[in-house]
Amino acid sequence: MYVELDKDSWSFLSGELWIEILDGEIEVFGAKYSKGETIYLPEHRAAPLYSPTKCKLNITFGNEGFISESKDPLIPESWNCLFSLLEKTNSGYKVMVIGNVDTGKTGLITYLANKLFLSGKKIGLIDADTGQSDIGPPTTIGLGTIEHPIIHLSEAILLDAFFVGNVTPAGILQRSIIGTLEMIRRAIEYGMDIILIDTTGWVCDRWGRELKMLKYLAVHPDLVVFIEKREDELLHLKRALEGYGAEFFHVESPPRVKMRPREERREIRAEMFRKEFEDAREIVVSLDSLGVSYGFLGTGKEPSETALNILSEFFGEDIPYVEESEDALLILTDHKVHGSILEEIRRRLNKREIINITPNDIKHLLVAFTDFNGRFLGLGVILDFDIKTKKLLVWTRARLDILANIQFGHIKININGEEEGKFNPWLI
Repeated sequence: MYVELDKDSWSFLSGELWIEILDGEIEVFGAKYSKGETIYLPEHRAAPLYSPTKCKLNITFGNEGFISESKDPLIPESWNCLFSLLEKTNSGYKVMVIGNVDTGKTGLITYLANKLFLSGKKIGLIDADTGQSDIGPPTTIGLGTIEHPIIHLSEAILLDAFFVGNVTPAGILQRSIIGTLEMIRRAIEYGMDIILIDTTGWVCDRWGRELKMLKYLAVHPDLVVFIEKREDELLHLKRALEGYGAEFFHVESPPRVKMRPREERREIRAEMFRKEFEDAREIVVSLDSLGVSYGFLGTGKEPSETALNILSEFFGEDIPYVEESEDALLILTDHKVHGSILEEIRRRLNKREIINITPNDIKHLLVAFTDFNGRFLGLGVILDFDIKTKKLLVWTRARLDILANIQFGHIKININGEEEGKFNPWLI
């Protein structure tokens, strides 16, 4: 489709698009493109297009792609004021962006990253939104950077990631906080001039407040940016964060934001999971040769004679796979054992917990791998578990020769990236 745009005009892009610039110049989130260049906007994404000159475009429309004219600027002036402030900051400056869902947080960070990069700054990007992660796969907090202007954060170069284990921080707030801190530490190691931190849209109810408060206290950002559709939309968080030393800056949500229903967010996660497993293959890993995090499986030893005697009373000679630790007993059975039996075993062995799992619980469980320096190597999907050898068959892109630790997640997916269910923390 041939399109002519007037000088100093705005257009809203959404869905899958290929735009070839036949004449003139355009800007997308502060990134500049000129005659002869082609840009690509992925499906499920949106972006503002500004034409500083009269220009001619050839647009190819993909799935749900469209372009519409806007009479009003699609980048608020407050965004440029924020850029001007950040341009003058010193190395290691930390900026935390807080906003509700569908307020333009990711767009703001993309705009700032482009403008600051073009001004000569080395940019660290931390995506702490584990459910709608663009830097790194879902369930992780990703650290990225850019070496050229980008249209979407998914184009950033992944430097490292921290596995939280679920697409929501609910029930595991501490991992979201520690993961953000760890990625900040890595960003400083890389010598980033400015570290932009994207947070989740969980800004309401007691746990949303708790997460933002604790993350703020842990990170000690130099600047907190509140992005709002309505005045005082985040007043409850501003009041909670006042008096701790950081500066506040308020920006408006852009007039056009792509709204994402729950099902579309799920589709985007599946797309990101598929991207993570593009180069995956089957590997066999032994739990005896790896560190094990976020779970009980693989952390115990063979059961004591006392434990075996008690278990034989309930299972006879057909005692299932069992691991015993000081605090817990893990039992793997074909079917779930009645709670009253588990409680009796717990009481008689004086254990804090009895963990009862089945092969179905393990199958398709999402895991992550790290190397000996704790650096993220990739996600994995458990395909099978051999109880005799304590070996897992895993679908992953991670390099087998440098695996040091396996981290159990709290979500199940298949190798096509489709979610199959969630678990309470520390189920396995």
